[in-house]
Amino acid sequence: MSFLFPDSSLNIVLNSLSAISERQRLASANLANAHTPGYTAKQVSFSDLLREDNPFETDLSRKMGGAMGALGADTGQPVNLQREMIEMQKNMLYYSMASRRASTIFNALRTASQIGR
Repeated sequence: MSFLFPDSSLNIVLNSLSAISERQRLASANLANAHTPGYTAKQVSFSDLLREDNPFETDLSRKMGGAMGALGADTGQPVNLQREMIEMQKNMLYYSMASRRASTIFNALRTASQIGR
C-alpha cells in the first residue's frame, strides 16, 4: 500500500491497524475454541506482524509484556480466558491509539488541501 500513501506515518498506521485486526482475530478464535477438546491457545506478536518496531510501544508496554511469541505460534497450553480478555482490552487500546493517529493525519491532509481556497 505504500504506493497509495507515500507518507510513512500513514503507512505505519495502516500496518498497525492490520496487525491489530490479526491479533483480534486470533484472540477471538482462542475464546471461541476455549472449551474445544484438544485446542491449544495461539499467540501472535505485533512486532512480527508489523515487521518493524511497534510505533506505539512504550517502556510501560514493554514492562507489561510486549513479547507475545512467534507469529500465530501454538503455545501448547490450554486457553487462559482471563489472559485472552486482557489481551483483547490491550488490543482495543492499540486500536484507539491507531485510529486517533489516522484521524490526526487525515485532518492535517484536509487542512493542507484547503489552504489557498
